[in-house]
Amino acid sequence: MKKSLPLYLLVASVFLMMISGSLLTTGMFMDGLIYGNVADNMASGVCSFWHPTHSPSLLADFYEHPPLAMGLLAVFYKVFGTHLWVTRLFTMVTAVLTAWLIVRLWKRMGYSTKTGWLPLLLWILVPAMSRNAHDNMLECTMAVFVMASALCLLHRDSSRRLLWSALGGIFLYLAFLCKGFTGLYPLALPIIVWVVELLTGNKQQWKHSLLTALSDTLMALGAFALCVAATGLIFPESVTYFKTYLSNQVLGNLNTPVVNNRWTILWNFVEQTVIVWGVVLLTLGIMRAKNHTSPERSDWRNFLTCLLLALSGVIPISISLKQHGFYILTVYPFVAVGAGALIQSAVAHWTEKGGRTFHISMTLAALLALTGAVVLNAMHYGKPGRDITMQEDMRTIVPLLDEGEQVGIPMSMAQEWSLYAYYYREKHIDLTRVDFEQQSNPELLPQHLITDGNTAVPNQLYRETGVKTQHYKLYKLNQ
Repeated sequence: MKKSLPLYLLVASVFLMMISGSLLTTGMFMDGLIYGNVADNMASGVCSFWHPTHSPSLLADFYEHPPLAMGLLAVFYKVFGTHLWVTRLFTMVTAVLTAWLIVRLWKRMGYSTKTGWLPLLLWILVPAMSRNAHDNMLECTMAVFVMASALCLLHRDSSRRLLWSALGGIFLYLAFLCKGFTGLYPLALPIIVWVVELLTGNKQQWKHSLLTALSDTLMALGAFALCVAATGLIFPESVTYFKTYLSNQVLGNLNTPVVNNRWTILWNFVEQTVIVWGVVLLTLGIMRAKNHTSPERSDWRNFLTCLLLALSGVIPISISLKQHGFYILTVYPFVAVGAGALIQSAVAHWTEKGGRTFHISMTLAALLALTGAVVLNAMHYGKPGRDITMQEDMRTIVPLLDEGEQVGIPMSMAQEWSLYAYYYREKHIDLTRVDFEQQSNPELLPQHLITDGNTAVPNQLYRETGVKTQHYKLYKLNQ
């Protein structure tokens, strides 16, 4: 294991370099901002676990997703304080846990932890990982439970197989509590294993193997159902929450036209994994050219198992026209493990063949990469990263506003969701929409108004404060 430590460190350092442009910046993807604000409200007692809220003017009743991931972040806020860097810490903890589970899955499939860095390398080669792994996405937390469930369901040769399956069902429920139905696909794993064994193994035992697969699936499903029932009995308010969630978010959004083609999500999967497949094909080509041993049957079995499991997490999303690429973040660890299975023998041979010189070279490369990662992240520390003008203007405007103040914005800015989230994160400022044609009574209007500079503001209602900003303007109510 000592010989592989530099390779683990090298992979981790490269990943930190890849996300250095965002990790220590103040900008964040809109969804992550909103989830962080909801968690902040949970931690401070503004709302409860089963009745989350963002702000009075945006998602006052938050039924968009189940609340576990936000609840866990709220625990971090309770322990470490509510701060942007605590949010980053939480997302990095989920990344580390996912990486650890990838190595555990790698070992479970029969490979040495000496080469556990290989699936980690393939995992970070997926562009979506460096783009979303630090942005407080619910999928990052869900990935931990999805991976844990898959690991439990792979204990087919254990004398306590059914207990492992039940534990897998419990982890499935926790995954569901993070982001809903998109986390339930590991339930297909026992049947996938049976299908792969039927295609590549001994077909004479297919009936017994099928019964094993079905019993594992039913045990996991039963444990999941018991968790659902127990939650409803212990927390009656959860029943109302999930009824609203299923009605509004799940069924209500099946035909929400975010994409034009239902198979867009599958194409996104192909795009995101093309680098991984390129590395695999290149390595297999080198193996063939050098007459290296080809992947064994067990390697192909592991590859097919992981690929089918990943596809089972992608294809069902095509039911809905509401699709985003980050919905399938949890499948990429399985892609990495499956792809790594095909090339691990050659990689292990090459690293062992390198000897002491190779070990020293990788140690130096790892230290150099780690230094580069520290420097790059330090260079971006505290910078906006994204939504630059919005954040820079906010830093000028917010000191002039009171904590928790209600501030108006014109109707033309009603869908600038990131603006709502940034201001609430900064000082719990609630941006409320103002329709000048309907609201002309000064007594009913907020004391301050923020515009993007493109909206005509009635002079009889508001006057410009004159604070120097780049784009957004601050107005004060005439009194």
